[in-house]
Amino acid sequence: MKITLKLSNQQLNTLVYCFDAIKTVLSVETREVKVSRFVLEKVALKIRKKHLETQMIQTNLFAKKKKINFGLEYFEAHFLEQFLIVVSHHPLNEYDRNVVRHIQSTLNQQLA
Repeated sequence: MKITLKLSNQQLNTLVYCFDAIKTVLSVETREVKVSRFVLEKVALKIRKKHLETQMIQTNLFAKKKKINFGLEYFEAHFLEQFLIVVSHHPLNEYDRNVVRHIQSTLNQQLA
């Protein structure tokens, strides 16, 4: 089962920024944390790759701003949602916190 996310370029930038804190957020070395970190590293790589692609494409000032589509597996979406729950309690500015909550609620609705 595929879970789809549609994100704007600014929302994608916020998500990439949140993945920079993955080592500090998931610092305890239990079995569950190791599994979630392994899955999240694959998701982070996919999202960073898409982020770089959109940065290369959107060099024109007058280009139409599109939403970026992501296809995530069910387990990837689950671990991403759990990671965003933890990240939302860490210091973020208001816009980033709202984006994290928006992505989290979108994933929650599609996983239910």
